[in-house]
Amino acid sequence: MAWTPLRPRDLDQLYDVLNRLSDTHAYVFRGHASAGWEHLVPSLHRMIGSVGNPAEMVLTEATAIRSFRRHARSLLHPSELAYFDRILDGITLMQHYGAPTRLLDWTLSPWVACYFAAREEVQDDAAVWAFNREELDRANHERRSTEDYRQFRALTDAGTIDEWAFAALHAGPFIESFRYQYANPQMGAQQSLFTIAGELGLNHDEALEESLPEPWQTLKIIIPAGCKRALRRRLFAMNVNPLALFPTPDGVGRHITEAIQSDLSLGDEGLLWVLDERARATEGEDEA
Repeated sequence: MAWTPLRPRDLDQLYDVLNRLSDTHAYVFRGHASAGWEHLVPSLHRMIGSVGNPAEMVLTEATAIRSFRRHARSLLHPSELAYFDRILDGITLMQHYGAPTRLLDWTLSPWVACYFAAREEVQDDAAVWAFNREELDRANHERRSTEDYRQFRALTDAGTIDEWAFAALHAGPFIESFRYQYANPQMGAQQSLFTIAGELGLNHDEALEESLPEPWQTLKIIIPAGCKRALRRRLFAMNVNPLALFPTPDGVGRHITEAIQSDLSLGDEGLLWVLDERARATEGEDEA
């Protein structure tokens, strides 16, 4: 099995494909800068690989969770402390702040996925991965009464690190998507959600294929390299840009950087008029 490739010829066809998928309200999306990446691999999986046995991998993860909770609590905004009520919520916060986790980020918006696919100056074709979340929920609902799946749900419901670590040893090769219980501004702006797999080291694309065997349920939309610059410009005009997606001072910096790199307007037409007037005045002085 493999994700079904879709290859739009141009931007208009790309928009047509993504609009059709978005209108179903069933698909979720993830953008990758290179279509050549074969698998969807969470950051923690990339770091620990297949080194050691499962118990050692779970110990590494549990230690990372404990360290984040120990050191980050006093640094967080008070509204974020509620994330520590459940281990899974705390891990979404770890993901947000750049710590390695077993989660993968997705978005409800195909345009946000396009932004992440096209924002880098990579010469390869980009890709938007999309899967049918409704069908995944249906498949998991049919498993809900099995003992194996109950072990997986023990992982996602864990309230302590010890409960998490024990459940992680028995969670099995299941995968599900979930939205955060509490949204910080960036998660809300990016319409984020996540996938979580029961086994550390399991690629999320392969786990999703197992649950979604029909070709239309898992899609990989290829964005031609030659379209990426024009796509960035179109997304910028749609307000799908760092200023909207990263509502922090860092987002302002990203916004300015990416606008200059892509030769996009930063909205300072008044300043341009002043510079133009000064240039004309200088020309007049030279002629005199």
